[in-house]
Amino acid sequence: MRIGWKLALVGLLLVLLLLPLALLDGLVSERQQRGREVAAEIARATAGEQALVGPLLLVEAEHRTERRRVVNRGGQMSEETEESLQPVHYLVGPESLDIEASLTTEKRGRSLFSVPVYLASQQITGRFRHVAPPVDVGELRPRRAWLVLGLGDNRGVRRIGVTLAGRAATVEPGSRVAWLGEGLHVPVPLAALDGELPFAVDLALAGTGSLAWAPVGDENSIRLAGDWPHPGFEGHHLPDQREVGEAGFSARWAVSRLSSRVSQALADCGPTDGACSGVFEGAFGLRLVEPVDRYLMTERAMKYALLFLGLVFGAVFLVEALAERPVHFVQYGLTGLAMAMFYLLLLSLSEHVGFGPAYAAAALACSTLLGYYLAGVLGGRGRGIGFGLGLAGLYGLLYLLLRSEDHALLVGSGVLFAALASVMALTRRVDWHRLGRA
Repeated sequence: MRIGWKLALVGLLLVLLLLPLALLDGLVSERQQRGREVAAEIARATAGEQALVGPLLLVEAEHRTERRRVVNRGGQMSEETEESLQPVHYLVGPESLDIEASLTTEKRGRSLFSVPVYLASQQITGRFRHVAPPVDVGELRPRRAWLVLGLGDNRGVRRIGVTLAGRAATVEPGSRVAWLGEGLHVPVPLAALDGELPFAVDLALAGTGSLAWAPVGDENSIRLAGDWPHPGFEGHHLPDQREVGEAGFSARWAVSRLSSRVSQALADCGPTDGACSGVFEGAFGLRLVEPVDRYLMTERAMKYALLFLGLVFGAVFLVEALAERPVHFVQYGLTGLAMAMFYLLLLSLSEHVGFGPAYAAAALACSTLLGYYLAGVLGGRGRGIGFGLGLAGLYGLLYLLLRSEDHALLVGSGVLFAALASVMALTRRVDWHRLGRA
């Protein structure tokens, strides 16, 4: 067969092999979706992501205004005062907010899928100083007040105790703030608004996925320690100090109202407003990151499938041309299918033994199979062993690329350059015209 026709058939085979690879990619997406569904089911059964907003001071007041007017009573002019009372609600952030939190995690799963669930024990302390917002005319007279705490999911509350000015207070469900959604509230005596109001909250909160806080105080200090070795810090502020190790992590945030838009957002948002995006946009915290997402890693590995097929087919074709050992179109196809089988083995094994061991087992199985098969196809045990070792080396290189995403482009381009240079060096004296007439 002429070399041009052989190259065309090999290229067509590469295109045809994209079909089983596309089916495998769909299977990976299906398993990913199933994993997300299980995570959502576990969150619905326990508690979802948690975001703490508060404590805040919610005050219901009367806006009292007076208007003087002159009236004519039987020809006698007199001046009267008309008083108007309008209900007003407003929020006051704490002068200081200090949170000391510890986080413990456990894996909960269903079938082959598992999700980390956490329990965050928090000691929240601080103080309020009630200052009514300014009004153009009249005055504001407080009538009722509450301490409110917004949560992401009330079902996560495992323990809570609140003290106001050193006295235990009764906690009620509901935040009484429209844009907070879920949360808790505590009645505050009106007399407590006259001076400094210290508070303390002992809160044990369960959740999944992430834990965040909104810096609602003038000065905010949050310290968090946990046993999860792979925290992903996120949000509007990163920790000022952090330590991450195999045994867990610790982090500290210090945020003032001068470096955060949350205080201004609180002043602009009323308790009855439907939304207050500025508060949540300024939140920060951490996400429990899975160190190795087997489906994501498999999906990333499959992006190199066409490159692997091209390299192996090119190497087989090169040996065929140089050694004048004809390789049939069907033998190319079986070689490609064996390489596609690597990804199916990787996906199925990783669900049971983890990504690293699954990758090693799949790479060893496919390298051994192809080494044994190509030893017969290419007419020599040495050639088969060489191909098997070369393919094992490629799989090892791919694993390094998957584990070091930052250097993937650099390493990949270096390998391609080395492969091209090797082909050019081996074929620099080949008479392609003679091969083309074969």
